Amino acid sequence: MSESESRTPSVPLEPALDPSGQTRELTKQRPIPYGVPVGGKTAEPAADPSRRLVTFKLNDEEIEVAAGTNLIEVARERGVDIPYYCYHPGLTPAGNCRMCLVEASNSRKPITACTTPVTDGLEIHTHTESVKKARAGVLELMLINHPLDCPICDKSGECMLQDHTFKHGKDGSRMVEPKELKHTKEVGNDIYIWGNRCIVCTRCVRFCDEIAGTGELCVVERADHSVIDVFPEYPLQNSLSGNVVDVCPVGALISKDFLYQARVWYQKRTDSICTGCSRGCNIEIQSKDNQVKRLVPRHNPRVNDYWICDHGRYDYNYVLGERRSLRYQLGRSALPRDAGPFLAEGLQAFFDKHGAGALGGVASPFMTLEEIFLFREILPPVPQNIAGLARPDGKEEVFKKGFRISADKNPNRRGVETLLGEGAFGRLDGLIQRIDAGDVKGLFVMSDRPHCLLGEAPGEEKLLEVLSKLEFLALFQLERGAGLPPEAAVLPATAFAEKDGTMINDDGHLQRLRPATELPRGIRPELEVLGEVLRGLGRRDRQQGAAGIFRELAAELDLPGTTYKDIGRQGIRLGGGG
Repeated sequence: MSESESRTPSVPLEPALDPSGQTRELTKQRPIPYGVPVGGKTAEPAADPSRRLVTFKLNDEEIEVAAGTNLIEVARERGVDIPYYCYHPGLTPAGNCRMCLVEASNSRKPITACTTPVTDGLEIHTHTESVKKARAGVLELMLINHPLDCPICDKSGECMLQDHTFKHGKDGSRMVEPKELKHTKEVGNDIYIWGNRCIVCTRCVRFCDEIAGTGELCVVERADHSVIDVFPEYPLQNSLSGNVVDVCPVGALISKDFLYQARVWYQKRTDSICTGCSRGCNIEIQSKDNQVKRLVPRHNPRVNDYWICDHGRYDYNYVLGERRSLRYQLGRSALPRDAGPFLAEGLQAFFDKHGAGALGGVASPFMTLEEIFLFREILPPVPQNIAGLARPDGKEEVFKKGFRISADKNPNRRGVETLLGEGAFGRLDGLIQRIDAGDVKGLFVMSDRPHCLLGEAPGEEKLLEVLSKLEFLALFQLERGAGLPPEAAVLPATAFAEKDGTMINDDGHLQRLRPATELPRGIRPELEVLGEVLRGLGRRDRQQGAAGIFRELAAELDLPGTTYKDIGRQGIRLGGGG
């Protein structure tokens, strides 16, 4: 069998949708590989569906929608349950699992809802006896060789096969012959396939072809021998590979990172954003026993669609890693409750002796807008005394469908520049020179960059050398290891999974982080400590949480009156964007 045959599904006889949402006619003569236009040429575009409305009936309810809209999407919006496996809203419909069968007025046989565009006068019935019987038959065929792995399968609790079998399947199996056994192996990037569980929906194959554009996965063998595999000497190694585990509707594709870690129904789920780069992909943090267990993508069409990259997905172990800084060093005290008063007293004495203009500040692109806002209130209004510390740039990656991994590994760079000035990250050398010359005698530093200690990034080496010249040094530190003077006041910083606040991505999209895990015992959030410092200095009369501080800074973002509720789960595009 050729490679093209192994990757080729049967072509449904009904009309289908191409990735742009337009209808196209399918040929009956031969199978068509994924991503190859009919006849080898691009089909003629249909009329723009948004310009014409059609009326059709769904379970006797008359509905008016744009022509060409996918039937299964219309049903989902109306709360009508049509089960499916191979369909995914981010992928081209394939219609090969046959689970979404419905009755249609223009067909004598059941049709697949995922490949059917609505047309004028169409009548659809989704729960007739013939449809129920057809779905039960489909499930029976899928379960012929499926193992009883539910007690040990990591997909238990979010498995579509479990859910649909309970709701649409039969209460027993007629299969008495030995089951067909398939491979269990690593396919690449620490992703394993349990071939016995695979229902050959081809979601993963289409993802690698259409979204990543790398095409590592394919279907090998035929009939009930069919299973997903990789080409010889061509493992799954693209930077989006973890998404194949997300799109797999059963437990066939499993990540080693999450293998046997937790049952999904015991996990706490928190909406947040990824801080791996400046894209700010929307994620769901899943945690258990106050530990992050995994990060999964959350749909946002304006930022990351349905996907996240592997760099961000697997970079969370530092949250409670061995290098995490968890101890306060406040002169003779190590008590967290002394942090605010200690800094306020030290700063006030410093200001009395040298004046506010002798204090410098170093911000981090891992701070939230709220933290930057309070941090700025402590510092003097002298731009040359305020700089930013950025992580070194990485490699930009752009994939076939447009998903982009930014080379800028600093999630809130734009937020720092918005509140501290455009040139904040270019002022570090000047600040070092001012410290060396004695113009700046005190420094307040936020060093909460993961995997990048103070002084490790290019251009920061001299910063560590001049710290010993300072009379006052306070530093929020995420990870231990930087060579700090013994008299420095060191406070633990918080990680992304513990923060409550907002960031701005590289497209100017304002989004929220929400705390998914509690802070380690005794650790206090930066907002709380900075608020105490400002109260001790007499610049604020009360303590405020992240939501209250955001209401203050919203005006600087040209969003007066905006609250966290307005930001919601999808964020707000600054500058009047959608």
